Amino acid sequence: MTESMDHRCSCKVGRKRRKYDLDGLNGELRERRFDHGASLRDLAEYVNRRMLETAIERAGLDFTDVAYGAVSPDDALAVVYETLTGDGVPADREVRVRTRLEQRGVDIEVIESDWVTHPTIRAHLNECLEIETSRSSRITPDDSRDTIEWARTRCARVVDQTVSRLISSGHVTVSDPDISVLIRITCSDCGQTYRLSELLTEGSCSCHSDT
Repeated sequence: MTESMDHRCSCKVGRKRRKYDLDGLNGELRERRFDHGASLRDLAEYVNRRMLETAIERAGLDFTDVAYGAVSPDDALAVVYETLTGDGVPADREVRVRTRLEQRGVDIEVIESDWVTHPTIRAHLNECLEIETSRSSRITPDDSRDTIEWARTRCARVVDQTVSRLISSGHVTVSDPDISVLIRITCSDCGQTYRLSELLTEGSCSCHSDT
C-alpha cells in the first residue's frame, strides 16, 4: 500500500500516522523490516519515537533542553524516550523530564496513549501493508511481485536522487535524466536470463524443465 492510499487504513498506526503527519512512515516500516530485519518491537519503538519527536517539535522545544547532557537532537530523543519508557530509570530523572515537557505544552499522557505495541504493528503490516510477518508462512507469487517491485522502485529513487546531487554539484552534466532499474534473474547453469514475470510463468529455467 502506498502512502497515497493510506486514507483506507483505519487501524491505530494509520490514524496516528495522520495525526502526527508522519509522511513516508509506511515506506520506512517496509525498509526497516525488509532491509534491516527489524523486529515488530523495534518497529513499534520506532513509530513511538517518531510521535514523541513530532510532539516535541510542535511545542517548539529544543530536545537538548529536555535531555540533560545530550549532545545532538538524535541523542536527546533517544534519552527522552528511554527516560519515559526504560526500566531502572531514576524516578527523579523521569519526573524532571515529564515536568519539563508538560511545562512547555507537551501532553505526555496523550502521547503515551497514542503509542503502539508490537501486536498493533503486526496487524498494520499484515492487514494494511500486506506484509506477511509469520516466520512460518510461505511466499506467494503475488507477494514476490509486490516485494520486488517495491525494492526496484526504491532503488530507482535512490539512484535518481544520487544522480541529481551529482548534477547539482557539477560532477556530471545530463539533461532531464530518466532513471530505470531492471530486474533480471540469470540461471547459473545455462546462463539464460529471465524477467521475474517470465520466470514465474515458466516456473523454472528451460534447462531444468525436463528434470
